[in-house]
Amino acid sequence: MKARIEVARFLRSLPFCHSAWPWFVKDQGMNMKAVFLRPPAGVAYKNIVRDFVYGCWCNGRRIGGMQMPPLNELYAATHARHDGIDATFVDAQMEPQRYEQMLNQRFAGVFAVAVMSSTQSFKQDLGVLRTIKSLNPQIRTILFGSHPTFMPEYCLRERVVDYIVLREAEETIRCLLRTIINRGPMERVTGIGYRNGSGEITINPPRPLMDLDNLPIPDRTLLPANAVYFNPVVKRLPYTTMQTSRGCPGRCIYCTAPAFYGRKYRFRSVEKVLQELREIERLGYREVFFRDETFTVRKERTCRICEAILSEGLDLRWIVNGRVDMVDRETMTLMKRAGCHMLKFGVETGDDEILKVYKKGSTCSQAEQAFRTAREVGLATHAHMIFGGPGETPDTIEKTIKFAKRIRPTTASFGILTPYPGTRLFETVAEKRPEIRDGSDSNMANLHTQGFYSEDICQMSGRALSKAVVRAYRRFYLRPTYLAGRLFSSGSLEELMIQTIAGLNVFLFALTGRK
Repeated sequence: MKARIEVARFLRSLPFCHSAWPWFVKDQGMNMKAVFLRPPAGVAYKNIVRDFVYGCWCNGRRIGGMQMPPLNELYAATHARHDGIDATFVDAQMEPQRYEQMLNQRFAGVFAVAVMSSTQSFKQDLGVLRTIKSLNPQIRTILFGSHPTFMPEYCLRERVVDYIVLREAEETIRCLLRTIINRGPMERVTGIGYRNGSGEITINPPRPLMDLDNLPIPDRTLLPANAVYFNPVVKRLPYTTMQTSRGCPGRCIYCTAPAFYGRKYRFRSVEKVLQELREIERLGYREVFFRDETFTVRKERTCRICEAILSEGLDLRWIVNGRVDMVDRETMTLMKRAGCHMLKFGVETGDDEILKVYKKGSTCSQAEQAFRTAREVGLATHAHMIFGGPGETPDTIEKTIKFAKRIRPTTASFGILTPYPGTRLFETVAEKRPEIRDGSDSNMANLHTQGFYSEDICQMSGRALSKAVVRAYRRFYLRPTYLAGRLFSSGSLEELMIQTIAGLNVFLFALTGRK
């Protein structure tokens, strides 16, 4: 035993990423399981879509009842498992019984709980961590995602938060968990924040961004067994999410992606992309929603992926995010042949002057051309629209609603611009209104429908913008020509059922204005 103690002391002196022996952890009485937790939606919500970077997390009927299969939590859990750490994933939204059982057992056998947190979910996430800590005070709690990245001190002022992870999470969390197990020095773990022995908040230097080909394929067997995530724009279930790149060439004043991932756009190799697509098909998935910020940045790479899918004969349908100034007919035609059936675009507004203020880098005429070409090629489209930006007026809102109808997207969403930490817009608002603090008074109840410091951004009240959102949904979705077109556009009974469920959700929001 004495020899083991000496070895333990030696292990603690090693750099933070070195492995420790399981028997050492067992002898020290340390529990071995790390849980990556997606918290429950809460009694007020049926579904919450948690997005890693943007912070624009959504819920309810306004988005057709969408459920998004987790991805970033799986990346982090799988990466930790490759280091021999017993990591698992729990989606409390989809498997509430499992979560309740863990609560009843006081999270026995767990030494760490990691939660991906955004500005809008932060206060709710704190409540979940408080519950877990009250049941098992020895558990280490970890927050990663957009809010801990941009507001680390605010997060660590909450005693229930032990560690925060900055920016890209996978390698940092792996090293943090290993350091917790080894009881090593936290000052050596780059990319984290914590309270030191004196209780002072300490933010370590940032960690360099990863080579994406070094990430393992996310272990989708960690997802809830038999859970089928619903999405109003997919054609075939079950579907999953995937990422082939990180970063965005855009510099929009309201988006956190440039600050989160840096100004370097990083790609996974085509070979790695195909390797994961083969695994996805083997697991029985029938559709993929690519979660790249902008899938279509490089035409040559997009075409290579499409050609590889065709040569492999993969039977997968897919959806991607694009930019209206980064698509053309040739690429869209090839994407359609390779299984793509929808392009989602951030159109934002029908006013070119507001687009310039947004630093969007595209124009309304480019949007019109992109939607026209997609329609001619046979691709469905989705238009994201936002109200309440600098320069917005009732007249520009009316212009945007008419523009949305003119470009004829298959589906559209309308929301209120929210200043997120990590964006230029948030900094501008905070300079005038320091009481915005960390922005966490913006939450799932008011996100996209009630306004948040809107009068400081555009001199329109949140109430007026909220009414405009409901009006936009009614005028876009309740048109007889639109309803008839959607009714007869379904290619299969499965697709018709999906559209019916989604349509009822959006229809009820348009009628009532309630998410």
